[in-house]
Amino acid sequence: MAGDATIRVFLVDDHEIVRRGVGALLDDEDGIEVVGEAGTAARALARVPVLEPDVVVLDVRLPDGDGVTVCRDLRSALPDTRVLMLTSYSDDDALYGAVMAGASGYILKQIHGTDLVGAVRTVAGDVRCSTPSRPRACSNGSARTPCARTR
Repeated sequence: MAGDATIRVFLVDDHEIVRRGVGALLDDEDGIEVVGEAGTAARALARVPVLEPDVVVLDVRLPDGDGVTVCRDLRSALPDTRVLMLTSYSDDDALYGAVMAGASGYILKQIHGTDLVGAVRTVAGDVRCSTPSRPRACSNGSARTPCARTR
């Protein structure tokens, strides 16, 4: 992604209220544009490759599949697209699976809106992020969004 370019985001969550809330939060930010959304794995796998977003914000659990598999499939098809897992579940197995599938970040839905915005910006810049229980300080200066460089 180019330095000052707008970050194009695609949202995947089975709860419409979450998609609307996260979408409104991100759309209000300068330099971020929500380009699409999906409520199922199948819909995400059909739409994301067409839209080629910079970042996919992806729920771990979907009604027709799991986010880890969707992440793996998207990263295989679109290696330059970053995936940020956003979930309600603090599950080390899911975290490990997401990282192995190529996710750039894994954060809990309990975070503050500003931290979600920061995480989207961070993974768009090719830096990994996770929730506060993970050990490393983020290069963007956020104490609540630990990250590690992927380059």
